[in-house]
Amino acid sequence: MPWDVEKCVDYSYFKHVYELNLHCDDLTREKRLRERNWSNEMIQDYKIFAKELFEISDSAFDPAMPTVVTTDNDVEEVAGQIKAWVLKYASQNFNEHDVSQYSHECNGRI
Repeated sequence: MPWDVEKCVDYSYFKHVYELNLHCDDLTREKRLRERNWSNEMIQDYKIFAKELFEISDSAFDPAMPTVVTTDNDVEEVAGQIKAWVLKYASQNFNEHDVSQYSHECNGRI
């Protein structure tokens, strides 16, 4: 969860942490969570959490937390949106050579 990141032992090494919200509609969320054997109570709690996170994503995070909707998008589309988001911030914090080198080391997977 976004607020848990500060508990990470390596948190102090980061200049800034950026968050991205992967969001889907309630029917899709419930289906996906049932497939993971979540209890009814956990599913209902998570629906509330997801709704609240979506509602505060523009105001409670700096910069605002963008949302990638996963309801009807295939994996490649979602991955492409995540990649664009990562590269946006990577290009702001590293020079182009560093980003290119990192992408190369990851075999272009970012």
